[in-house]
Amino acid sequence: MQPPASLLNMVNSPAKDTVKTSIQAVYAPVSAALEQVKQRLLAVQPPESVLLHDSLHHALSGEGKLVRPVLTMLMGGATASVNSDENKKESGISDALIETAVVSEMIHIATLLHDDVLDDSDLRRGRPTVKKLWGNTISILSGDYLLAKASLKLSEIGIIRLVAIYSHVLADLCDGEVEQIRGSFALDDIIRDPQAAWASYYRKSLCKTSSLFSAGCEAAGILNGCDEAKIQTLRAFGENYGTAFQLIDDLLDYTGDAQTMGKPVLDDLRNGLLNAPILGALTSTSLTETVKEQLQNHIRQVFDNREGDGNKQEASILAILDLLKEHGCLDETARLAEEKISAACASIDWLPASDYKQALLLLAKNTILRRS
Repeated sequence: MQPPASLLNMVNSPAKDTVKTSIQAVYAPVSAALEQVKQRLLAVQPPESVLLHDSLHHALSGEGKLVRPVLTMLMGGATASVNSDENKKESGISDALIETAVVSEMIHIATLLHDDVLDDSDLRRGRPTVKKLWGNTISILSGDYLLAKASLKLSEIGIIRLVAIYSHVLADLCDGEVEQIRGSFALDDIIRDPQAAWASYYRKSLCKTSSLFSAGCEAAGILNGCDEAKIQTLRAFGENYGTAFQLIDDLLDYTGDAQTMGKPVLDDLRNGLLNAPILGALTSTSLTETVKEQLQNHIRQVFDNREGDGNKQEASILAILDLLKEHGCLDETARLAEEKISAACASIDWLPASDYKQALLLLAKNTILRRS
């Protein structure tokens, strides 16, 4: 199934504002259940430890978009009628599904608490991080606490396969983080083997970003008794959506602004991350070798000055941004995201029409228009 219009064209057309405002339509079918998710997240705070209670309250009460639980519940609603009679079609948001949605967000927030320590981040979503306010140890332990509580919730749902799915997610998150570390500052590796560099990028994205999205989609199918072939199509939706989400996240590091993003921009290169726009430029078959050499020289300047001349580093970053814009590398990243979104939409073409399915398609198509 093809989207009704090119998502890239939407970005530059009068329909852009209409597509952006459709995010309200995405959340509408699960708005009541989402309030339960928020309440259950805040109930995770331990009453015994004041310090842990305060750090978790700060982490759990942020202005996150709750995309992962929303996706999980929308997929649950969309698949509820697949194996049910007509009288049960409206009951897709079960208590077990809400708990699974809570688990997805708990794991996500736990990874953010850990990432803030790994990345030495003081700001997230426009607020000081737990790491900034309470230090590295409390940030790590707060994340560990959430992972433990998420595991407990899964055990209480009582479906062994869900425990296995989210256990794989935790392993993937670690694997993806190591893959990202391995690929940091690895300019020469990209030049030497572009194909391997892209394989590493997509593996990292699958592990760090797509895994939670695909787990929520798969869990929804399992809870609603879908057959295995259909469950795998739901998982494919999550994987493709998650990869597109990461591609746009990479793009926003170059096109976003700090106030909207709630965190520093143009920061990936400073940390040695050669993300999709850079990777696309370095491996492009349409860019001349002269342009690629200019890009490589600027990247080396960024890396060489990370502990030295900040002005030189910033000048190199701005030069890289100019090259990416001039040669269409940012547009190419958006095009790759569009391909993944199209694949995601196609994977659930078999689902019966419903408000939930329509919201899923809108959620996917809005990814290309993300600004934070």
